[in-house]
Amino acid sequence: MPQSIATLRRRLPDAPCSLLSQPTREIVRSLLLRESDLGLSLHDPDHADIHCQVIAQGKLQLLAPHGWLQPKQKYISLQDLAGQSMVGLEGHDPLSPALDHKLHALRPAPVVHTRVQTHQMMRSMVEAGEGLAIVDPFTALGARSAGLDACPLAPAVPINLYALTLKNGEPALAIQALLDIVTEQAAAMLSS
Repeated sequence: MPQSIATLRRRLPDAPCSLLSQPTREIVRSLLLRESDLGLSLHDPDHADIHCQVIAQGKLQLLAPHGWLQPKQKYISLQDLAGQSMVGLEGHDPLSPALDHKLHALRPAPVVHTRVQTHQMMRSMVEAGEGLAIVDPFTALGARSAGLDACPLAPAVPINLYALTLKNGEPALAIQALLDIVTEQAAAMLSS
């Protein structure tokens, strides 16, 4: 988002902007109350009054301390996570139950001592040495540049980035411009 906002600012220098980090249910509430014009989420809220558009597709990634993965390792099997200390995701993340079920089926099951609310917090916990984490590809890209190891899971677990807006509303010029920028930059990030 910071790069997208900076690009928007160059195109539309006077466009006002406020950024908030909220769970998907709060984004929906904010859109319905017309407190926000656009939300980005890794989850489809499946709400009758919300238009949900996939703007990018990626794969969940394992995040690990530097040196944990083998050099040039292209992917990691879920089986390789058996018995590992991991950071879990708390809350209403729709991917968590399915992923937790697969992880708990491993023998021995991974140990989750800490659960947090966001993928960014998971990254911070990995940086602090709290264990491994499974995160979205955008968090993994930023973590790689900070020196952590990251690679996709095998078999791949797809994840979408959704743009959320109110149905039956035409987005303002600045909102449509921001949405176009975010879509372009997300695709560029995932293709690298």
